[in-house]
Amino acid sequence: MKPDLELESWREQWQTDAKVPADLRRKVARDTRNMRFMVAAEVLVTVTIGGGSIVWATLEPRVEMFVLAVAVWIFLAAAWTAAVITRRGAWSPAAVTTADFIELSIRRCRGKLAAARFGVGLYFAEMAFCLTWLYRDPARRVPGPAIVFGVVTPVFLIGLARFRRNTRRELARLQELVEGGAGFSLQGRDSSRPVAHR
Repeated sequence: MKPDLELESWREQWQTDAKVPADLRRKVARDTRNMRFMVAAEVLVTVTIGGGSIVWATLEPRVEMFVLAVAVWIFLAAAWTAAVITRRGAWSPAAVTTADFIELSIRRCRGKLAAARFGVGLYFAEMAFCLTWLYRDPARRVPGPAIVFGVVTPVFLIGLARFRRNTRRELARLQELVEGGAGFSLQGRDSSRPVAHR
């Protein structure tokens, strides 16, 4: 279904109190699977990189190896903290209504954009540390790592820019849907009805 027609379909169905559109359900389910995959990948990275740094520091008990292991775990902790914060409340809709499914999709888009902003800062912090750590010894100052950084960074930034552009486009579509609905609120309720405080 084309984006504009998809939006119009969703708008008509939540305004008429119909069931959640099948394509919206599929999109939310697909995004949930992607989130679970990302968590699994993050666990794998934590075990592989984090565990590997500890093993390496144990096998080669030197100050620089201890510094490397500590830095790795600081970066991992920062990444996990950001992941938990940006995914908070974004795992499932509050209720099985079209409004709540759309609200969840908006929350996920905003979380993705926040994660992308954090990712840029974390990437450059990690690269700055890695290059400093690798080049601490004058005898090891070979151009290889700097060349890799110079090649990988533009690719990373281009990919991230595309991801952010697509996510912003999706968020704009969802917000257009919300703004086009009379009495619709981001809490999935008719704004003309009183809301009970919990």
